[in-house]
Amino acid sequence: MEKYIFDDNTKIIFIKDNFILVQNNKFKTKEKLDSSFYKNLLMFQASNKIITSPSDIFSDSEIKFLKKNKIIKELSKILEKYLNTKYEKYQLYLENTILNSKSIDYIKNNSLKRILFVGAGGICTGIIDYLVSVGCNNFGFIDFDFVDITNFNRQFKYNENDAGNLKVDALKKNLDHQYKNLIISTFNKKITSSGDLNVIIDKYKPDFIICAADTPIFQIQKFIVESCEKYNIPCIFGGVGQNNGSIGPLLYSKNGRKKYLDKINNILKSVEAIFPCKGSYGVTNSLVANYMAKDIINFMMDNKKDIISLNKECEISFNRCEIYEKSKY
Repeated sequence: MEKYIFDDNTKIIFIKDNFILVQNNKFKTKEKLDSSFYKNLLMFQASNKIITSPSDIFSDSEIKFLKKNKIIKELSKILEKYLNTKYEKYQLYLENTILNSKSIDYIKNNSLKRILFVGAGGICTGIIDYLVSVGCNNFGFIDFDFVDITNFNRQFKYNENDAGNLKVDALKKNLDHQYKNLIISTFNKKITSSGDLNVIIDKYKPDFIICAADTPIFQIQKFIVESCEKYNIPCIFGGVGQNNGSIGPLLYSKNGRKKYLDKINNILKSVEAIFPCKGSYGVTNSLVANYMAKDIINFMMDNKKDIISLNKECEISFNRCEIYEKSKY
């Protein structure tokens, strides 16, 4: 028997005297319903329940009306699989926004991805929850530093008992406590060359690399791009300043990696080092992490049209809340 859910893309406003106003992106109509139909519809929409036996609740003509006006839609097999799990609302969101999400199980696909973070600071700890929420469960973390209480204003995956411990150890412990069934690999290592990173890549075999390290900024980016070029792995960069942050580039093509590496090598010909600002703010770190996470998730779904940093370095103005393209690769 067919099962139905209410279509989030259609809005119903219940008006007194058994009227409803139905709105979606294609039409808007006002209808007067039979009082029992009105009450049943109001009750089921308020409860947000799956309509498993529609004929026990609505007449054939009422079901026809609900379908015709896109008030209800059939429950997909994939959504049924994720009902009453932490992925239910995400799958529902996908089916409202991504056309092929009823036939492609993106959550399952994400669970097969291996995500490697270089750096376990504010950006890293701001991205993790978003990736877990869409099905990712296999993470690798590279960092050589220790948990410092002065960084707690933006590194929200650590607590005061972690101070003085290795970041990668504390992060694994806290994530294992928060979530079930994560697969976490840790690498207490300072990356001083692409060769150092290659050793970890050979062991962990990542599908995607996230640069969340800011010191030494151009050197570490150079090492990551060189390794990603060797193994043909997509990667993304991000950074946080006082008034502005950087998002991207998300590099996935050989040409994009080459152009970005050329830029870094040209900078390193004259620049020995750039040190990040010491002062930082959790909100600004979270803003950069949010946009990076959105682009990473869209990339894993092959939804490239909605990736703002695809082979682009974008700058976000924290004061104006504006994002604009800075460089293209």
